[in-house]
Amino acid sequence: MDEENSDSISQDLDNDSKMVLVGSGVRIEGRIDGAESTDVSGSLSGTLKSSRISINSSGSFNGDMNGQDVVISGNVEGEITSEDTIIVNQSAKIKGTIEYSSIQVSYGAKLEGSLRHRGSIQNYSTVNSVSDEKTEDVENNTDEEDNQ
Repeated sequence: MDEENSDSISQDLDNDSKMVLVGSGVRIEGRIDGAESTDVSGSLSGTLKSSRISINSSGSFNGDMNGQDVVISGNVEGEITSEDTIIVNQSAKIKGTIEYSSIQVSYGAKLEGSLRHRGSIQNYSTVNSVSDEKTEDVENNTDEEDNQ
């Protein structure tokens, strides 16, 4: 390897992108922690903590994952925790527990397990759109119009 190519590789390794890519056909077991973005098209087993997580349609994950924003299009078995939003696409197959703040599930996605909302859910009181008194007025006006 010549010096110019060595410098190029060294510069690529020194960047601070904190991106993890598991390519199609690649299998990884272990722990990933502190990544900005993780994109899985292969197979990943273990513990995953990343700001943005994407399990693509050809990808699979088995274990515990924790991310800010999570997009699932492939197969996942285990616990998924999303600090913000989780999107479950049509091709997704999930078996396990999903803990979320906001969730979007596409028609056709397969989920088996439990869902837990992060934080509190506000109770809204029932509000009548028309009070009883105004209802009587409307009925009386209708009767008067019919008589004319």
